Amino acid sequence: MSRDVVFVVDPLDGLDPALDTSIGLMHAVQERGARVWATGALQLEAVDGRARCVATPLWLAPSVPVQGCRWSVPDPWYRAGTPTRLWLDEADAVFVRTEPPLDEEFVTATLVLDLVDPARTALVNAPAGLRACSEHLLPLQVPDLGPATVVSADPATVRAFVAEHRVVVAKPVDGFAGRGVLRLDRHDPNLASLVEVVTAAGSRAVVLQPYLREVSAGNKRVFVLDGEPVGAVARYPLGGDFRIGNPTAEAPLTDRDREICARLAPTLRRHGIHLAGLDVIGRHLIEVNVTSVGGLRKADALLGWTLCADVVDLALNGAFLARTTPALERRPA
Repeated sequence: MSRDVVFVVDPLDGLDPALDTSIGLMHAVQERGARVWATGALQLEAVDGRARCVATPLWLAPSVPVQGCRWSVPDPWYRAGTPTRLWLDEADAVFVRTEPPLDEEFVTATLVLDLVDPARTALVNAPAGLRACSEHLLPLQVPDLGPATVVSADPATVRAFVAEHRVVVAKPVDGFAGRGVLRLDRHDPNLASLVEVVTAAGSRAVVLQPYLREVSAGNKRVFVLDGEPVGAVARYPLGGDFRIGNPTAEAPLTDRDREICARLAPTLRRHGIHLAGLDVIGRHLIEVNVTSVGGLRKADALLGWTLCADVVDLALNGAFLARTTPALERRPA
């Protein structure tokens, strides 16, 4: 009996098949003889209390790792079949992989996905967990694990934080992949203008943290499966850019890394966050990536790992299924 795995992703033509973790996960599904289906947030539907989608079956062309963290892929990298309506509670797993921001479209999609029984279909990650676990704000629940952090839309608060810490990193609350991240220096003559930009003149909250000099020794991405660290890679600032680039080497898992994971594990498990990527600089937890967690396909190419396959195996083997069904009225099997 064929198994079905649905990927809720952004438009396929916008994905980079040489790097994108969603595509690495799709390859692992196909290699295990299961069918790959792709759908999008706006293709999800709720019908009489059940979630369904318009999904397209995909057949992926073979790919092989090449130099660095990239994969060699043909063009086109997939063949698409006829779009079909699928009941999501009949799929073996649903991977929720759309990128932030967590806007109305994203939230609506997760509310539809809430109708899928997590005791029957593996949800990676749980939609309610994606709403509850802000990537930039979740670390505030364990403040001693991270650097000094302020979240505010008030330009005066931003300026005071910069004055105190001299050099500060400012990030949009719902940002990702370094987009919209600014470095604020108290001696920069453009500081007042940058504060206006980053807070949208006081109408948008921003996350503020001191610029950590330890980043010169690398930003570590720790991959976490069901609360347990399974590996880490080192990433460094790009030339001419203070933001972080692609992984370049394996990074050791330190006692501090394991402490961070152990402290976060109960929260991640409670919210159904089966796959997470923790960003750590020195001893400091910076972010907890839970939406469309990236870097796995890059690490697999760079280091010969099998992270994408490991995640898919756990999803298909029932490891990610909820142990109890939520208190919702479910359609009979």
